[in-house]
Amino acid sequence: MKTLHKKFGTILMTGAAVFGAGCAPGDEAATHESEAPALSSVNGLSSVNGLSSVNGLSSVNGLSSVNGLSSVNGLSSVNGLMTTEPGRNTVSYIVRCALPAGHSISKVVNGVKYTFNGLLGLAPGWEDGPTTQNDRYWVSSCLMAHVNTSGKHIALYLDGPNPLGWGRSSAYPIQEGTFVGDLFTSPPKARYCGGRGFGSNVVAGRIGDDNQRGQPYSVMKSSSGDTSCDVVCTGNASGDGYTNCGGIAGNPITVWRQLATPPAIGFEGNTGGFTAKGDQPLSLSVASDRSVDGTRSLLASINAKGSGTASIQTNAPSSIHANQNLTVFLNVPSGTNWNYAQFFLQEPANNWRWTRVGYTRSQITQGEWTSIVLRVPSDYNASGAQLGVNLVTTGPGSIKAYLDAVYSED
Repeated sequence: MKTLHKKFGTILMTGAAVFGAGCAPGDEAATHESEAPALSSVNGLSSVNGLSSVNGLSSVNGLSSVNGLSSVNGLSSVNGLMTTEPGRNTVSYIVRCALPAGHSISKVVNGVKYTFNGLLGLAPGWEDGPTTQNDRYWVSSCLMAHVNTSGKHIALYLDGPNPLGWGRSSAYPIQEGTFVGDLFTSPPKARYCGGRGFGSNVVAGRIGDDNQRGQPYSVMKSSSGDTSCDVVCTGNASGDGYTNCGGIAGNPITVWRQLATPPAIGFEGNTGGFTAKGDQPLSLSVASDRSVDGTRSLLASINAKGSGTASIQTNAPSSIHANQNLTVFLNVPSGTNWNYAQFFLQEPANNWRWTRVGYTRSQITQGEWTSIVLRVPSDYNASGAQLGVNLVTTGPGSIKAYLDAVYSED
């Protein structure tokens, strides 16, 4: 696993306190951080309170980007955000994004002292001085990344250039999406795109939830209407996130999430019904050296004889139905004699139709889990349907490919 430039831990809740909607303002001081090899946070910002569609996060909300947050003129205690609970919730996330761990600001409102703790350190100079444009870009993307319009608290893992740093955590396998923009400009700009895990393990109130309402951002689209980050953004060389998204000025932040639901097919005790197919020889076994869900995964040991297709497939679970998203996690740690990995659904009763999604070898980081999400057609016919994964081989040699956590969800 690559190491992040900053190592702040996951949130350990003491009592009922955690940052986010539905949490008592001022309880932030009861939340503690511990060191861990991850840059993680917790969302729950139900809305960016005080965000105007005309002026953005402007001084009319008692918030000034030209004065330090700790000062009277930087964040007012007598008007704007600090005078309401939703406003103070927004302040808690602004401080969390801007200031580093160990730093905090306190304000007294009507005799009550509220303390807000820093964590991510994306705009540390804002504590006592003015912001730069770069600071405002970082805080904007960070606020968007923390939005959950349902107010539910979900653990997040954030990737981006310094001061975030690139890296992955096996505890956060879902690449949800990337956020970018400027909430301080007039009018504000707030955009996102779908990551490779978009539509998988969807969380209420987050992007991908069809019932999300009141979100401050809109989706980026390519000229062909594609909304995936792979198309509208430039990928970082590590494969951990994206930069230069959709021509939108800003500092993109890519969000990874944890698994939220149990898989339709797992491999804790057996091979999940998968069998070897294709024209390249392979054997299947249950492996314990890497996994996404639980402690085991399915290992396909391929002994390619030349160019062709190594394939494994199984009967599609009865839980699959039309208009669902299917997800599989793929990890290929060894072998260079292949050029394409494909997740497919085949319907014999629908004239042997193939529905398939895949990535080239250059798009998959060796040794890392990549999720592949496939949409079930609206006229799906389940009779005899098969679900599987193909690796297109380019020459002789050994390849190890691990599969885990096949999901089917609405």
